[in-house]
Amino acid sequence: MQSGIAVSQELHDAFSTFASDSSIFCLPVTITAESLTPLSPIRFSTPNAFYPSLPQLSSVLQPKTPLYLLFRRPESGSSTLSALTYIPSNAPVRAKTLFASTRATLVRELGSEKFASTIFATEEEEVTSEDAWRERDAEKKGSGGKGGFRREDLMGEKERELDAVRRAEEEARSGTPGRDIGIGGSFPRGGFGSGVQSRIRMNVHDEAKTALAELQEGGLVQLAIDTASETFTLATAKSGIDAHSVQDHIHPSSPRYTFYHYPESETVFFIYTCPSGSSIRERMMYASSRMYALTVADEHGLKISKKCDMQIEASSPDEISGDRLQEEVQPQQNDGMRRGFARPKRPGR
Repeated sequence: MQSGIAVSQELHDAFSTFASDSSIFCLPVTITAESLTPLSPIRFSTPNAFYPSLPQLSSVLQPKTPLYLLFRRPESGSSTLSALTYIPSNAPVRAKTLFASTRATLVRELGSEKFASTIFATEEEEVTSEDAWRERDAEKKGSGGKGGFRREDLMGEKERELDAVRRAEEEARSGTPGRDIGIGGSFPRGGFGSGVQSRIRMNVHDEAKTALAELQEGGLVQLAIDTASETFTLATAKSGIDAHSVQDHIHPSSPRYTFYHYPESETVFFIYTCPSGSSIRERMMYASSRMYALTVADEHGLKISKKCDMQIEASSPDEISGDRLQEEVQPQQNDGMRRGFARPKRPGR
């Protein structure tokens, strides 16, 4: 299972009770210690009365905490169930991507045939409001074809997981989020050096801190993430590295953050590599922690230019060629009269 999250036996038991007990209105589900686990079930406020029971959900919904909610819809038939994923707009990025990419696992392991619909919500009102539910129902009835499911409902598990990761990577890549990221709301403006990255913090091993602080010309420091403990660790620390051999020191199959001090210059490159074969969990973790990696480097004396050219993203070490690095550094070494003019690239480059 690529996300590393599985349905616990406790949830299987709770869901079995929920499915067979028609007096239960909702079963909340969360993620605890790498497992999907149940919270206390909520019973109908009035027997088989779905809409009057909705206000009870305010007691379990929190403004920054994602949650899954499994519903019984009596008005659609006594056995009709719905699965709702609630991911608040201002929830932490890592929590957003984790819950978004695990939602398909929840439904699949409990039995996708038991759910008539899957729903995504980012605001409490979308969950507790009778109008919101009626509007969704009307949308499904009016959409026509394939049972009235929307495109998101028809996406396969792999497609949903990759879509969630893509959104996290896009958000991390932007550096200055201030727009809708696709899985709930907008983030406050501000990039590297602002308060955005401070929301995602990790422990950092001392050897990684030391290596960053001691990085010299021609030196390369590579950080990895221990996903179990969510800690930055030192993967590699080398000196005397020629630009053409940087790619030889980057892991070919797992994501990495690489800091390289170009020889005879003040330029420090930040290289984020994320191979396509990386696990979903790795990709989520590295994408959402990218800005904090820059923050850690800054705290230990490395000045990474805000220019995109000095912050490189690649899916393979082969993309980090010596020629590419040299082309980014060379304009900075020209005199003032020539600095404003980009050197024309040869045909085919």
